[in-house]
Parts: sequence; structure tokens; C-alpha cells
Amino acid sequence: MSGLVHADDAVRQANLIHFTTAFPTLMGSLNVSGPKLLARSFHSIFSDSDASSEHAHDLSRAARGGEGDDSKANGETSLGYGEILPETVFEVMEKIRVDHGGFSGSSYNNDDPSEEDSTCQSRQVVYDLGSGSGRVIFAACLSHPFTEAHGIEYLQDLHANALQNLELWRKKEEDTHTQCTPPSTEFFFTCGDIAKIEGFKLKPNPTLLICHATLFDNDLFACVQLTAENCDVGTTFVMVTKPLRTGFVTGIQTLSSRQYEMSWGWATIYIQRRV
Repeated sequence: MSGLVHADDAVRQANLIHFTTAFPTLMGSLNVSGPKLLARSFHSIFSDSDASSEHAHDLSRAARGGEGDDSKANGETSLGYGEILPETVFEVMEKIRVDHGGFSGSSYNNDDPSEEDSTCQSRQVVYDLGSGSGRVIFAACLSHPFTEAHGIEYLQDLHANALQNLELWRKKEEDTHTQCTPPSTEFFFTCGDIAKIEGFKLKPNPTLLICHATLFDNDLFACVQLTAENCDVGTTFVMVTKPLRTGFVTGIQTLSSRQYEMSWGWATIYIQRRV
């Protein structure tokens, strides 16, 4: 495709950071206190000002202004920063679990996930395309015991911020791991271009794919569409502002849509699924 100007960064493509951690997932408490408990836990981890959504927005704005390590992002409107609030992530995850049957292959699909044996859980993988500071990925992993979490971000400074936030997550895990025995989550943060995903095929296949596509241009969103169509049946998509094309040809169905609060205002989130 022409017009994809995010490229020629072989070094970035190879800059894959792989971490392993085991953070106490709060699924067992989800039915008791719901998203409010998860939000309190999230903000206790990321209370530092450098871990805030505002800081990530400043990093993105500086890059688009030609500052820092991302001068080639100067003026690129598709790289504008906006974030799904953690409280919104928790609401959406709860809606998927309660109203849409949970996630494909998950042992946490019933009405009382606290009674499920986590050792029976199949491989559960979450992706965030345009993951920014990683906060959305971390919120998703607080509300569901994903075995792998992948964030792909083009801007070097935001990628670095995600790694800093991962350190905060790991520190919290070290402080609390003796209180719970949850499944572990492997975190993979890649600084690279989602328009250059090989064959538009994510490996491993996502259980959940999140994409805040509000400012994506047509070429970039076409890459997201192709990537989604190549996902396995059962994959769930959370799309902000721009839904994936649905129908027999694409194999994608919209389950629900409504407005939720973002870091910058209100936007429609589409919950969709590969069928």
C-alpha cells in the first residue's frame, strides 16, 4: 500500500522487549466490587505523574512537534494521542464477560469466575495496536487473566514510557505476590509500525484486540482491518470510534456499541467478534 509513511525503521521492528511477570489478577474480586475495585488498584500502581495519561499525551505532542527521539513523527496526525480510561476498560471487559459470553476458550466465562480453576485456563492473548504508554494493556490484564499481553507502539518515547510503567507494575507485583497465586502474564512491548505486521497476521493469535483508531488515516486503518480479518474465529475486538467492516466477506460481527469516556472526551466503543 502506498501512503504508509511510518516505515523504514528496521531497528524499531527488531526492538522487541520481552518481560515476564506474575501480577495478582483481581478476577476473583470482580463480582464483589466490580470495576471500582479494579480502578482503585490501577491508580495505586500508576500514581506517579510520569505514569499518567497526561504525561503520555505530552510525549506524543512533543514528538509530533519534531522534538525528542521521534522527529520523523513531525506533523503526523495519525499519531495524535488519546487514551481509553482504565475505568472504561474495566466496564468494557465486564460487558464482554457478562453480555457477550466472555472470551473464546476462557475458563472465566461463567457468572462466578472466582470458582474457576485458573490451571484449566487456555492460552489467552491481548493486543493493543497503538499501545502508547501501555496503560490500557495493564488495565485489561487487571480485569482478566491473560497469559500474554502485546503492545505495539510507533513512537519511541511512548514505548519507553510503557517500559517504565511495566517497572511500576512489576514493583507492585513484588510487593503483593505473596497474597495471591494468579496465573502469570508475559508482556511483550514492541516499538514498531502496525502497518508492517508481517502478512497482517498477529502471532500468536489474539483472544482480544484493542485499537483506539480515532485518528487513524484510511491507509493505516485498512491495515488494522486486514489484520482483524486474519484473526481466528472467536477473536474479540474493542474498537474506538471506527468499527471494523462487518459482513460475510470480512467474517466480523458487531456485538454492541455505545459511548464511553476517554481521556479526551466521549467516543463510541464497538465490541466486535470474528465469526
